[in-house]
Amino acid sequence: MTTSFVPGPVADLVDGRPGDCPPLPGGPHRQNPFTGEDLDPVRASTDTRADAALDAADRVHRSGVWATLPDADRADALDAAADAVEARAGDITLADSFGSGVPHTQTAVLGVILGGAFRLAAARLRDSVLRTTATRPDGRTVTVRREALGPALCVVPYNAPAPMAAHKAASALAAGCPVLVKAPEINPYGTQLLVEAATAGLTGAGAPPAVLQLLHGDAAIGARLVADDRVRAVSFTGGTAAGREVGAACGHALKPAQLELGGNNALVVMEDADTATAARIAAELLTTLNGQWCRALGRLVVPAARQAELVDAIGEVLAGLRTGDPLDPATGYGPLAHARHRDSARAAVAALTRRGAKEHAFTPVPDQGNWLAPLLLTGAPEEHAREEIFGPVATVHPYEDLDEAIALANATGYGLEAYVTGQDEEAALAAAARIRAGEVKVNGSSVLSLHMDTPRPAWGLSGLVDEGTDETMLHFTGSRVTGVEGGFALHTATGPDGGTR
Repeated sequence: MTTSFVPGPVADLVDGRPGDCPPLPGGPHRQNPFTGEDLDPVRASTDTRADAALDAADRVHRSGVWATLPDADRADALDAAADAVEARAGDITLADSFGSGVPHTQTAVLGVILGGAFRLAAARLRDSVLRTTATRPDGRTVTVRREALGPALCVVPYNAPAPMAAHKAASALAAGCPVLVKAPEINPYGTQLLVEAATAGLTGAGAPPAVLQLLHGDAAIGARLVADDRVRAVSFTGGTAAGREVGAACGHALKPAQLELGGNNALVVMEDADTATAARIAAELLTTLNGQWCRALGRLVVPAARQAELVDAIGEVLAGLRTGDPLDPATGYGPLAHARHRDSARAAVAALTRRGAKEHAFTPVPDQGNWLAPLLLTGAPEEHAREEIFGPVATVHPYEDLDEAIALANATGYGLEAYVTGQDEEAALAAAARIRAGEVKVNGSSVLSLHMDTPRPAWGLSGLVDEGTDETMLHFTGSRVTGVEGGFALHTATGPDGGTR
């Protein structure tokens, strides 16, 4: 039985006041991914509302009303936000599913991050993650306090926006920053519900309304917010091309940018890998979030003698996927979020087939809607298969020895995630240690990290600055070192000009 969801009006939230957003001139329409039906035009916050949000965030920061709260009090407010978000988690996960096309069975699993991000940030505050001390030989204590840099901008993509917004916003709020969230223009629904709920929880605990605000729009409003001097730190998740623009703007303004960007992630199948296990892992990595996932499978690196066997085995798994309405609990694979993304993926596939690649599709999909069957491409020239497609498409690359396999895994310039599967765990871990990627999973395919206390790094074209439970919170802070001088001195001689020698 399919659960229903009807998208409400798109509204921003500025200083606690919701406001309707006008259609973006010349912009695309949002769509129902399952049917391909056009919905309302993409909407954007006005320049006036964006400026008001920036002003409100700046006032909150300058007043110190949030940043100077004791960590325990800020943690209490974050727990109140978690309570409010968890009460709406079912609605938020349905909204994310509707707008992205991802089966609700998957967005519901990610729903643990929604309130969990606020609770985890609160717990780390109570663990004094923002304060450390060091003792000098003379016994005096030096304190290192991480202080909020100022208004923080969090930009999230369309594939799993609410969980990402929860992680980024909770981390910045814990750091003491007022936060502006920019929702993805084609899938704003879950992010809007998340921010509305979290704001209600925060203000109910005594936080100022402008401590968390929401704006809508496309890349143009995102660029305007990134470049504004009132924004003092940025966390962005999206494509590498857009990330370069964000990084350039932040570099010019000398403000920190956390960038989680694209990936063309390899799965290296070891010579001794179990066929059924390798097939299951590959199929899951190819289709999680319908392939709309920066950590999805992009390159399948297989022993040359086993290529046909493995492609057939993966095909059997993919053939068993049930397609349908993303909100139906029985659906295992859904459509892409928007026709423009489906068409972009198809164009990338066509470019590779023109160079000799062969398509292998196994999953029947409906004719109507934004559907793209999961694809394996064999015979693609390696040097032309290095760009991320961001869809359920992986190129297959045979190898003769492990050195060649590692070279294939490292050839793209990306370095977000990688995967290795083999029956000899020690050998698989040794291979994993040779892959240039921020996280390498052995014999697994989970969308979640290996451990919530470890960082989520990005190498090369995949981004800058680690994400993670502590890492993201600390990104929004600067260190202040304080202590009483004493115990030793640097002896200097004063020259005739008053300078030291």
